[in-house]
Amino acid sequence: MTSAMTSSERVLAVIQRQEPDRVPTFEWDIDPDLISLMTGGGSYEDFIEQFDLDAVMCGPDYIKTPLDNGLLLDEWGVTRTRGHEAYAMAVDEFAPIRSMADLEKWEPPDPYAPHRFETMKRRVARFKGKRAIFVQLRDVWSNPRDLLGYENLFVLCKKQPDLVGALVEKCVNQSIALLDVAAELGAEVVMSGDDIADNRRTLISPKMWNSIFMPHFRRWVQAIHDHDLYYWKHTDGNIMTVLDGLVEAGIDGIDPIDPLAKMDLATVKERWGDRIAIKGNVDCAYLLVTGEEAEVVEAVKDCIRIAGPGGGYACSSSNSIHSGVKPNLYIAMLDAIREYGVYPLDMDKLAPAT
Repeated sequence: MTSAMTSSERVLAVIQRQEPDRVPTFEWDIDPDLISLMTGGGSYEDFIEQFDLDAVMCGPDYIKTPLDNGLLLDEWGVTRTRGHEAYAMAVDEFAPIRSMADLEKWEPPDPYAPHRFETMKRRVARFKGKRAIFVQLRDVWSNPRDLLGYENLFVLCKKQPDLVGALVEKCVNQSIALLDVAAELGAEVVMSGDDIADNRRTLISPKMWNSIFMPHFRRWVQAIHDHDLYYWKHTDGNIMTVLDGLVEAGIDGIDPIDPLAKMDLATVKERWGDRIAIKGNVDCAYLLVTGEEAEVVEAVKDCIRIAGPGGGYACSSSNSIHSGVKPNLYIAMLDAIREYGVYPLDMDKLAPAT
């Protein structure tokens, strides 16, 4: 058996497609109310420690100013509304960029503002050398979506691709500047979460994606590697038609292999597992919400049996630990990962229950 690793060593072994001492686990996002419930009022950092997750997520801090109508205005000039989950959704009708003239006047938030990485500094101080340090940034899709408005983005991809491309370039430039700071502070892995697909297909045609967005995406991936960081790409949905391109661009990992979108873990492992690390994909839409603990254990065993051999695999939810996830089911998932994910893998133990 491989000698015990730190969480940081474990995750970095996986992203280099090696076998660690055991399958690591970490999450793209965890609902703040669930954190408070499961820790008795503790913080995200307390949750990471209490439940022994292998990576800590950090991101830039942006100020959101309350407006008189109950909405929020962020530093990007995007008006947002508070949703059921912690994420504040952009309101399309107030999108700040409608034309090339708007874009020419608009500037992204200062990446070097003194408050930009206060949260990351705190988490690095607590976890560096113990847990893998991830910095969550945006790549090519989400910022233009919020700045142009979702519906308008689709229209402009067809009618004014030059405007969309120019905006993507400006946003990616800001993200690359954020890399400067994050790398200096101690980040090891970048994870960007621009969801580019739904359960059926990519949100725009692969041809449009490749012509407008992929040149900037390749530049983004190259910048990450130029900073000596690894890159784990997060996106929901069915991305089968564009995954070859993402891999060719140089991503180091993919998350979360969305099962509701008919993304098959075995297929991804077989086709791309020698080139990228894989994270996922215990169903968080139904199983971790309404399932039974025994079902969760079997799902974890399935994932590890399929994607674990040879290493390069981190077991997690199929998206995030959202507000609907039942604490006992998440704990059952964590316990199962630690019981069944020890290397060398015991395939007899991982066999489906009869």
